[in-house]
Amino acid sequence: MKKLMLVAICMMAVMISCKQKGQTAPADAKDSVAAVIDSIIEENDTTPLPMFVFGEDGEYMQMLYWSYVEEPQKGDDDDEWFEVSHKRWERQEMFRRNAAQYTNLLTEKGVVKIKFIDEVLKDPDGKTPSIGEIHGRKEIPSLCARFDFSNPKSKVDKSWGMVIATDSYLNTRKRLDVKSCQGSDYNYPKLPADIVKQLETKYGMKAERSSKTCTIADRYTMGAIEFKGEYKNAPKDKYDAERHFALAIEVLIDSGKVYILEQLGHYDEEYGSAWNADADGYIPNSIEAAFEGPKGLELCYAHGAPESFCTGMLFPRDGKLIEMEYECYHAMVDEEIPVWKKDLAEMDKMYHADEMGEKDVDLVKWAHCFIDFDNEWIWLRDKDDKNGAFFIRQADDKFKLIAVENPRLRPSKCSKDDVYYLKFEGPAGGPSWQREIHAFKDGKQIWKFNVLEVEGEVYECSLNNKEISKEEGKALLEKIPAGQEITTYFKEINPKE
Repeated sequence: MKKLMLVAICMMAVMISCKQKGQTAPADAKDSVAAVIDSIIEENDTTPLPMFVFGEDGEYMQMLYWSYVEEPQKGDDDDEWFEVSHKRWERQEMFRRNAAQYTNLLTEKGVVKIKFIDEVLKDPDGKTPSIGEIHGRKEIPSLCARFDFSNPKSKVDKSWGMVIATDSYLNTRKRLDVKSCQGSDYNYPKLPADIVKQLETKYGMKAERSSKTCTIADRYTMGAIEFKGEYKNAPKDKYDAERHFALAIEVLIDSGKVYILEQLGHYDEEYGSAWNADADGYIPNSIEAAFEGPKGLELCYAHGAPESFCTGMLFPRDGKLIEMEYECYHAMVDEEIPVWKKDLAEMDKMYHADEMGEKDVDLVKWAHCFIDFDNEWIWLRDKDDKNGAFFIRQADDKFKLIAVENPRLRPSKCSKDDVYYLKFEGPAGGPSWQREIHAFKDGKQIWKFNVLEVEGEVYECSLNNKEISKEEGKALLEKIPAGQEITTYFKEINPKE
């Protein structure tokens, strides 16, 4: 558990580097911000703050967690991070214990009723699912709470929302109308020139660009400013004294009064300023919902970037936008389809039940491989890479054994004219050579071809297990390209924990 928590904290640090954050005020000012956040959490323990659902597993909406469900304990190896990790856990725990109260999904057209279903605490292998990640594949489980629509007919509602709230929260707040200022070209208009000038003077920097992102209740204006060059007044990074910072600010304007949230980025003399990986300049926050609360404005925000997605709340206080970030999630891309222990056990059983499988062979590793690009191919092998089997996962999630390899028949692949071939070739004794070739097109197997050659000449052959003439076999064989090695990375089926 100690190592897992340390990894989670390190991942948090990596994600912060994707969207640089930090107050430029002294340490006591930071403590005051933390005190405000603690106060807000305490005030809302019985009236939980809004939360976000933006993951889904193909059946249910997900409230993705960002911390383990077990409370962090002092005395672990990561004690220097204890306060940070415990605060993150406390914030998540507020939502967990009140999950059943989140019965309102806020959409552009109004409120859609939802209901809490359950929590996903284990993956099919019995391990803790991923934390703080947004998966591009529905097959990959996340540590989360799951929700569904109370009325099944609501599932066809196209005005899908992200923010969810409890009745107690909505009954004590007034929801405000949020109008995006983003144009049809996905760009934003500029903030008022006098506001930009005022903030240039405050920071002693020129604005690279400004964005008016939305208006709220026809009263508030939300936007962002990205400044040119290096931010000289940024606090020194205690981990990297040579680090250079860029500055952007989130801005809330209320009748000329300006509230500011500073966002630190990285500055490089050659490459300029950066806040997110693979992003050109600062990406402004998106206000997903706004409320007039007992102590003023309360904003639900999201910050999307190529490799991250952050969610949280903003509260205007004393000229500042106090940010309560829930989590900066890692947006996963190009993920591998998971293969679980039960899947591997099923394929192992199929191999040993097949007439070509070797009963005394242990298949100890597996890998995804690409024979064609329409099917999910799974390759199981023994420790010596002499025996193995190729499988395809079918639409019903069942596996189909395509072919078996052994020390005589070695696998390769090739393609031509949109036909993909899985080939097995090897000596059959004396001057004989044996081939087994499987052909696929548009994701479907179109034929299986077996041929026995003696001294380089076709001796006998069959197509789909029916004998064909030597001439037909020779003609078909000449159309098939030479095989290439199948390269992949294998994982142990039963790795040492």
